[in-house]
Parts: sequence; C-alpha cells; structure tokens
Amino acid sequence: MSHLTILPTVIRDLELLEETLLAEHYLVQRPGLIKAFGQDIYAAELVATDRSGLQMGWRWDADGSLALMLDLGQTKDAAGHQTRLKTILRGYALRSALRSKDGVTFGPSVSTTDHQGAERAIC
Repeated sequence: MSHLTILPTVIRDLELLEETLLAEHYLVQRPGLIKAFGQDIYAAELVATDRSGLQMGWRWDADGSLALMLDLGQTKDAAGHQTRLKTILRGYALRSALRSKDGVTFGPSVSTTDHQGAERAIC
C-alpha cells in the first residue's frame, strides 16, 4: 500500500524549479524515480532529495503544471514537510518574478555563515 501523496502546484517551469532546488542544496535528478512506502516506485520528471534523505518528485499534470509527489510516510515530521515546501515555493516565486521582470537567471547559491553562526543562502 502506497502513502504517496500527489498535490497540485502552480509550478510550470521545470528548469526554474531545478535552479531553486539546487540553490536550496537538494540533490536533483531529471528524470528520476521516487520511492514510496514498501517497494512502490514512481517515475517523475524531477526528483529532489534533501540531506535527511527525504524525496520529493514532480510530474506533469494535464493542465501543464507540475504536481508534487511526496510520500508523507517517509518521516513523522509533517511540519518539516511544510517548511521545506514553503521555502521551495518562495524561492521559485522569487526567481520567477525576477526572471519575468529582467530576464535574470540564477546559478546555484553559495552558502555563508553570518556573524551569529546562521547559514544564509546568497543568490
């Protein structure tokens, strides 16, 4: 039995999504396979894996957007999933807005540590 959850998103640009995920230090595979509960494996246009091993995949929906594929059973940290997704969506929206305004593109960000020891991403 699979615990794979498929959620619609407003994401429509696969390359911009990849840039965003790389900037957030995800390992990205295009195309890729996402593992769900048990032995279930699903094909995805893009699979992102974070440092903890959490996998998220995206596949094309009929409306031209990318749907998120996520096995919510991977961890017991539902708040962590929400935080990760919010960060990804904010980064994607920022890059999308800047790209449409000025034709700006981003490479992967560089991490630095501020004077209080917190890691910050520099775009």
